[in-house]
Parts: sequence; structure tokens; C-alpha cells
Amino acid sequence: MSYRKTVAVVRLDLSSNSRMYAESIDEVLEHISSNVTLLLCLSSVNSLHDFISGRRKYNNYRNYVRNITKKLISVARKRKVSIVITPIIRKGGDKAHFSTGIIPPLGQPLFKAGNILPINDKILANKTPELFEVGGIKLCFIYLKELEVPEVARICKFLGSDTIVAVNPPLLTERDPELTLKLGVVRAVENNIPLVGLGGYLSNRREQQPTFLINSSGKVVDFYNDYEPAVFEVEIERLDRSVRLDLVRRYFKLIKEISTHPAYRDLP
Repeated sequence: MSYRKTVAVVRLDLSSNSRMYAESIDEVLEHISSNVTLLLCLSSVNSLHDFISGRRKYNNYRNYVRNITKKLISVARKRKVSIVITPIIRKGGDKAHFSTGIIPPLGQPLFKAGNILPINDKILANKTPELFEVGGIKLCFIYLKELEVPEVARICKFLGSDTIVAVNPPLLTERDPELTLKLGVVRAVENNIPLVGLGGYLSNRREQQPTFLINSSGKVVDFYNDYEPAVFEVEIERLDRSVRLDLVRRYFKLIKEISTHPAYRDLP
């Protein structure tokens, strides 16, 4: 059986508060086709940045997550569309990590572990990479510096991913936006897999990271890098690739070695 899913990818001003952000998502959903069952979006970055930089306690950040999740639950139920929001910081014991949340129109939100490379001394690596499977389609999320490390995208490939989603919020991503696009093309071609660049902008700081879609041959199908809201739709097809857990373990071991090397801290 062939599986296809129409996904909307949204680009928004990420400097807004939770109420304005949820209203923006609600408005975006008015302009998508009836085929869309899944919306991909970045979370607002101010609270993220404040926690990562040490200016906000985790309890305060958790209150923000609860607030935005509650608001997006209402939007998802109203529009009958699942909303995937990332990155969300989750904490287990003393360890915090990035995760991706899916908010369905029915049922409770689900969170999947995210980054496999440490972000800094506050956001540590996860023990194992995880895929997000929605309606038979497998999405693999990579975060920030992970786009620079070829082995991370290869793990996505050998886990059987149908599309890689490169998460690069402005303010958190210390990379030239043009380089983000070029790296996305390279990773798509290397692995013969479509890649979605999940970016956005901060209107109050004039910072942005591009939002784009690259097909498996490296062609840039959609591209946005301005300071206006945008949304595009992409049909994701299940690739039915073989899962190679032996190679996943090998690359994951190599990535753990990379993350402890002094040169890793010097990546842009």
C-alpha cells in the first residue's frame, strides 16, 4: 500500500507571545487546503533562548510550554489538523533535551525525544534517536548544529525516515542563513531523501533562518527568507526503505565521539 500525507510547513514571527502565536497558527490554518492533516511549525524562541542562556528557570519555561500546548490543543480540535511543534525542552531528572510535540485533534499531546548532539551544558544529548510516525509516514528531526554533521542525517536515513526536518530557529542557530540552505541541499543529495528546512524570523530583531523544501535530488522546491508569514504544502510519500540498525548504532557511536571533540564546540 502506498502512503502519502499532505503536510503544511509554516513560517511565522517567532518573537510573539503564546497567545499571539496560537492566533497566528489558527489564522494560517484558514489558508491551507482540505488535504492537509499535519502542520509543522517552530515554537516561539524567546522562552527557549532565555532558558538555554540561563536567564530563565526550567519551571518558568515549563509554564510557557503548558500554556502554548493548551492553546494549540484548542486550535487543533477546532481545525481538525494535527500540529507538530518543535523544539520543546523537556526535562528528566537533571537532564534537559529538545523534543518534538504532536498535538492531535483528538487525544492528548505526544512528545518524542529530539537532539542526539548536545546543544550546550543545559541541553544535553538524548540516549537514542527517535522517529515521528504519523499516518504511516516517518519524519526525522535534526536540530541546529546537527545539520553540519553528516552522520546525523545518515542515522535518519538508516532508521527508515521518509523526510528529514532540519530545525533551525533564528536566535538559536548561529549560522549564516545561506549556509543553512546549502547544507540542506547537501544532506538531501547525500541521502537521497527530501528535506524540510523549518525556519522563521524575529521581526523585532531582524533575524531569520530560511524555510524551505528540497527534494531528494537536491532541487529547491520552496524557499522563504523574508519577514512575512508564509506557508507551503508538501506531499510526503512513504519510501519503504530498509532499516539498518547496525549502521544506526555505528553512526550513533561515532556521533558521541564527535560531540566530545573540542572541534565540535567551534562549529558555527
